[in-house]
Amino acid sequence: MGIIAKNMPLVAQQAGVWEGEYVHFDHNHREIDRHQSRLICRLHDSDEEGAILNQSNIYTWADGSREIRFFEGVYNNDRLHIKNDLIDGWTASIDLDETNSTIMVQWVRPGENGFRYYEIITVSEDGQHKNRTWHWYRNNRLFQRTLINESRISHDWQTHDAEEYLHYQPRQIIK
Repeated sequence: MGIIAKNMPLVAQQAGVWEGEYVHFDHNHREIDRHQSRLICRLHDSDEEGAILNQSNIYTWADGSREIRFFEGVYNNDRLHIKNDLIDGWTASIDLDETNSTIMVQWVRPGENGFRYYEIITVSEDGQHKNRTWHWYRNNRLFQRTLINESRISHDWQTHDAEEYLHYQPRQIIK
């Protein structure tokens, strides 16, 4: 058993492929964006590969545009620490949750003072669905919320993976 699987089993169980929908709201609860998503969550949790969980988020909009974001978390001190050009933060299971179904994410945006973000992920008992809530703050004020509902389509992320998913690609129309 790897380090992440042993110390953060709920987080390790997120490995696989997830599909869902993101709906973004402003601070007055008005919808400001909606798009589909596919997440490829990869667990590398061995002596050879290290204790790493990385994820590609592939977003698609109704207008045919797509964006890809890549995040890599390295295990240290009971958290997965994530740092790239877009975020600097961590994710961890919430031990206080007696149902063992809650994960928390916290990050800031490098170079953007006063920005912080919190996410709560609640996983269904069967592990096949999850619901996520994001809270976005700037200068101590909530400016946006995001609601996400996702379902697992596969535990086998390798068959759904591609090299292009390992790098950030800004939103653009895909032909």
